[in-house]
Amino acid sequence: MKKYIFIALIFSLFLNISCVTDETCIQTKYVKLTANFYLVNPNATIIANRITGFYVDSITVQGLKYDSITKLYHPVDSILYTNRKLNSINLPLSNNSTVSIFKLKFKNVVDTMTIYHSNINDYISLECGCIITHAIDNVTTTNHYIDSARIKIYEVNTIDAENIRLYKDTTKINKATTINAENIRLSNK
Repeated sequence: MKKYIFIALIFSLFLNISCVTDETCIQTKYVKLTANFYLVNPNATIIANRITGFYVDSITVQGLKYDSITKLYHPVDSILYTNRKLNSINLPLSNNSTVSIFKLKFKNVVDTMTIYHSNINDYISLECGCIITHAIDNVTTTNHYIDSARIKIYEVNTIDAENIRLYKDTTKINKATTINAENIRLSNK
C-alpha cells in the first residue's frame, strides 16, 4: 500500500511541475524599455503644470547600428512604429551590444536616441530558461525635436515601467525651423 501512495505522490509531483505553459514563459521573457513624452512649459505659473505628458502627432521609430568602417547608420530592425500618435514607445535594447541606437522621426524632423546599457543574464526557471535584462548607464539624444532626456528607472526588465522621459520645450514649438528629415547619415539599404 505504501508503494502505491509513493507512486501516486511522485506522479502528482511530475504533473504539477509540467503545468508551466509556453505562454507563461513568453510573457515573462519580453524585456522592453519604455520612454514617455512630456511637454515642458517653464512659463507656467503653477509648478504642477510645468511638465505634462503629451501625445506626439506622428512618430516613426527604427533601430539603427553604427558602422565604424563606413561611418553610416544602418537599420537593424524593422520599423517599430510607423506614423503613430503615441505618448510612449516601447523599445527592445540590444542583447549583443552595450549601445542601442534609435531613429525617432517626428513628421519631418529626425532625432537619434542612443542608450548606453549593461546586459545582465537573469535566470527565470528551469522551464523558461534565462533572459537578458539591462541596466541603463546613460541616454543621449540629438536635439532637433527632443530637448532633453532623463532616466527615471535604470533597470529594464519584464515589468512595465517608465524608464526614460523625453522632453519637448513648449517655448520652442512655434519657433522651430523645419529640419531636413535625413539629417543623419543613413545607408541606402
